[in-house]
Amino acid sequence: MIRGARGEQRDGRAAVLARSPRIGVWPPLPPGVWLRRPARRLPFPLEEPGCRLLAWGRHGLWRGATALGIGSGDGVLTSAYHHGSEVEALERTGARCSFYEGTPDLEPEEDELDALIDSGTRALHLTHFFGFPQDAARWRRFCDSRGLLLIEDGAQAWLAHRDGHPVGSHGDLAIFCLYKTFGLPEGATMLMRDPARSAPLDRRPGALALARKHAAWAAGRSATVTRLTEPFRRTSAFDPARDRSLRDPEAMPWSTTRFLLRRVADDGAATRRRANYGVLLDALGGSVSPGFRRLPPGASPFLLPVETIDKARMLEHLRRQGIEALDVWSSPHPSLPVERFPRTAVRRARTVGLPVHQELLPRDVDRMVSALSGYSGDGP
Repeated sequence: MIRGARGEQRDGRAAVLARSPRIGVWPPLPPGVWLRRPARRLPFPLEEPGCRLLAWGRHGLWRGATALGIGSGDGVLTSAYHHGSEVEALERTGARCSFYEGTPDLEPEEDELDALIDSGTRALHLTHFFGFPQDAARWRRFCDSRGLLLIEDGAQAWLAHRDGHPVGSHGDLAIFCLYKTFGLPEGATMLMRDPARSAPLDRRPGALALARKHAAWAAGRSATVTRLTEPFRRTSAFDPARDRSLRDPEAMPWSTTRFLLRRVADDGAATRRRANYGVLLDALGGSVSPGFRRLPPGASPFLLPVETIDKARMLEHLRRQGIEALDVWSSPHPSLPVERFPRTAVRRARTVGLPVHQELLPRDVDRMVSALSGYSGDGP
């Protein structure tokens, strides 16, 4: 675990940003993507008959659970470690979430799940955390033996696979957030055996959102662009209720999303993400969160989770060096009885996510290593 440095100088963001390109967890969109040739085939699950394109993953969870007949009073086994939007989507169907803590490595435990199952339990919600694939085949067998549905949440795990099977291939329902893997402003998929008919995309191109993604790419390569774009960045205070809200479940992605998917979707992105993760893991391994200190070959990492006793201090330390790390899941859904899950509470309080996406340059990874290798000592 990384401790806050003693006597840090808080000399403001502007001077540092003036000499450091800005990088973040969310992948940017290269401007040259518009000139690329379209791919002949798209990664799983985009060409599966039961795949539907949506704006946000939470919409797929809400739509899919409803289509599976999950509704008022039905129980869904759900991880206590969560973003909150997945819990909100499930509860908006009328379902109740029965929370489990799982192992220190964030794997479900059969005994804990069995103790939660009652006559109204309908499904297990299985999260592939941070792009690391769970043993979905095992949990498929678990669900089949107990008459439960399996919902695979691959929001952070598009392109990941395990034992030759892509994440999402074992579930009665699977969801993916495409924008977490490639630099799309939005876009998600829902996969199930008998989905509803596809709806037309939003006719608007999403020009402003696309411009922000292109600007983020340029800022990652130029300190000058970082400085010029800083005044235009959205800096509203974080609102947990808004962040986890279902939004409009009937909304569809921009008209440009399908065009861009054929030009950005590439299985090779997972390889580049693993390479970046591996460099950071080798340098910072002792500070990496439990469950993520070994990189399995089928992972498609979304971020590298590191632990610190002072998240705010570390986030500011990184931000002053042009590194926009992620405050990972600090606020659970209000329906979670926090006091029953002390280990999860500690993880929420300590986890910061570092970028590993495929658009990073070697110098960006080196900068993160340098920033945190010298970040030690006790806080004030």
